[in-house]
Amino acid sequence: MRVLYSIGSNFAGGGIGTTAYYAVRGLYRHGMLQRLLCGAYRPTEIPSKKIRAVGLPDRLLRKLASLDSSGWLWHFQAILFDTWASRCLEPADVFHVWGNYGLRSLQRAREMGMVTVVERASAHPIYQFQLLQEEYTRWGLSFYTLKAAIKRALVEIALADHVLIPSDFVRQTFLEQGFPGEKLIQIPFGSDTRRFRPSEEVIPRPFRVLFVGQVGIRKGVPYLLEAWQRLGWQDAELWLMGRVLPECRPILERYQRIPGLCLVGHRDNPVEAYQQADIFVFPSIEEGSALVTYEAMACGLPVVTTPNAGSVVRDGVEGFIVPIRDVDALAKRVELLRSDERLRREMGKAARARAEKFTWDQYGTRIADQARSLGGKA
Repeated sequence: MRVLYSIGSNFAGGGIGTTAYYAVRGLYRHGMLQRLLCGAYRPTEIPSKKIRAVGLPDRLLRKLASLDSSGWLWHFQAILFDTWASRCLEPADVFHVWGNYGLRSLQRAREMGMVTVVERASAHPIYQFQLLQEEYTRWGLSFYTLKAAIKRALVEIALADHVLIPSDFVRQTFLEQGFPGEKLIQIPFGSDTRRFRPSEEVIPRPFRVLFVGQVGIRKGVPYLLEAWQRLGWQDAELWLMGRVLPECRPILERYQRIPGLCLVGHRDNPVEAYQQADIFVFPSIEEGSALVTYEAMACGLPVVTTPNAGSVVRDGVEGFIVPIRDVDALAKRVELLRSDERLRREMGKAARARAEKFTWDQYGTRIADQARSLGGKA
């Protein structure tokens, strides 16, 4: 069984590149990796002879694209990578490509007789755009997504034999858009449960609520701030760990004097922050399956989140699921977890046990098993 895996990003370099690494590692360990095509890569256990990368030109273009708010450079980078990758294809059973990076490659792979899979790590493109546009409008802001990129994503998922998704939430958004359910393959993400684990020591400190992620509109931060203000606690802390996006700065200014609010910024290693918190709160408006929820669970934290976060948290077991934008529900669940130490401890233990069923090793095996199943139907 041979799999060609394509991602126009920095493989093993963070974000989707990290998720891709664990998938490719699973394929490699199961002897199924034919070739990895990527924009650039960091050295890992994957032999360089198995990798073809654009290299420096791709890194430079992505650097420029990160400074371009219009989205056109990202779109151009994706097209260039796809054009390059389509010329690098070689015989295989399955072609796996990340969304927006594979229109020409998909067409070429189909011509070569491969089963094609597009990975979509977020909601259906139209659903995602409409939901975020609605959310930004609620805060008096404009939301812009390149229409050409949406169109490209739609053509890709229509062309592919299958679309790989990570959560029930993403599945529901596809079904609501009339996408055929039989084309969807659902495999949740994972976490490194050896690195992310509960603390072995208890350090006296105030009750602490933790949020990890970009501090912005999409993550639901304004609702968390309002819930915290309503709780009115003078002896507890809310840590917001992540880069503050410009869109959220005026909103933060309204809440800057709330007791206990701490903006701790981005940290490359968030393990210690998880281990020093009592609960994790993530009221996201739209995600595929937020990795921070897996990490928090692995560290033994009860999680309060939304259905739209795409987590594997079960309501009332490892934490609570509250509707998006529901400040009252958010505040009540946080208050309950603070007041009931036994419940908090039980949910924390359940969260760790749940996380152990969704490790990156298991994720890689599931990817390999699925590819083997698809390749057998070719």
